[in-house]
Amino acid sequence: MRRLLPLFALLLGACATPQNNYDPIEPVNRGIFAFNNAVDKAVLKPAAEAHEKYSPGPIKQGASNFFANIDDFFASFGALLQGKGSEAGHSLGRVAINSTLGMFGLVDWASDMGLKKSDEDIGQALGSWGMGSGLYLMIPLRGPTTLRDSSDLAVRLFADPLDIWNGTQDFGTQIARYGAWGVEQRRQLLPLDPMIDAQADPYAFLRDSYLQRRYYRVWDGAPPQPLQLGPTDAELDAMDAAKAPNASAPASAPASAAVGVAP
Repeated sequence: MRRLLPLFALLLGACATPQNNYDPIEPVNRGIFAFNNAVDKAVLKPAAEAHEKYSPGPIKQGASNFFANIDDFFASFGALLQGKGSEAGHSLGRVAINSTLGMFGLVDWASDMGLKKSDEDIGQALGSWGMGSGLYLMIPLRGPTTLRDSSDLAVRLFADPLDIWNGTQDFGTQIARYGAWGVEQRRQLLPLDPMIDAQADPYAFLRDSYLQRRYYRVWDGAPPQPLQLGPTDAELDAMDAAKAPNASAPASAPASAAVGVAP
C-alpha cells in the first residue's frame, strides 16, 4: 500500500485536460483503452478481487515481494544510468539478498537490513538526460506509457532476469507468470477503482495522472515547473482569436503542442 501513496496524491490533484499536448493519437488510444477496460472487467478485475479476498496473507505478500524483486533488478540499471551509485547499489543488494536468503524474492529480508527500495527505471534515466516523453501510448493488455517510457518495457521483455538465470522459458510458463504478475498488479490497484469510476472521463483522468506522475518521478519529486498538459491561456486566446469571423489569418500551432517538449 505504501507504493500507492504517491499515486493517490497525484490522482487527488489531477484534473483532465480537454486538449492534451502529449496525446495526438487520442482516438486510437481511446479504442485500446476501451479494449483493455473490457478485458479488465471480464477477467483481470474478478481474478484480482478473488486473489484479494481468498488468498492467505503470506501468499499475497510473497507474490508482491517476488515481482518487486524483479523491479529491483531493473531499478539498479535505471539508477546507474543516472549516476545514482548508492541507489543502484541498494537495488543490486536487495536482489542478491532477496533472491537467496529470501527464497527467490518471496521474502523481503533486504528492507529489514536497511537496503532502501528504488523506483528508478530506464524511462526516468532517459528523461534525466533531457529526452522528452514523446507521445502518450495506451498499450493493449498493459496500460499507459509514452514513447520514451516504452523503452523500459522493451528492456524488461528482452532482459528478463528469469530467462537469464533459468534459460528461455517455454511459452506456457511465460503466459502463466505474466498472468500472475497482472493479477497481482491489479490487486494492488483495487483501492483506486472508486476514484477512477467517479470520473466523467476516466481515460483522460488516467492519462493526465500518468503523465504528471512520470514527470514528477523524472525530476525526483521536485520539478522546476508544473507540467503543461494543454495549451496555455495565451495560446487558447490566440486560437479563439483565429476562430473569430474577422480574423485575417489562422494562428500558428501552439509551441507547446509539439509532443515531448517536457519530460
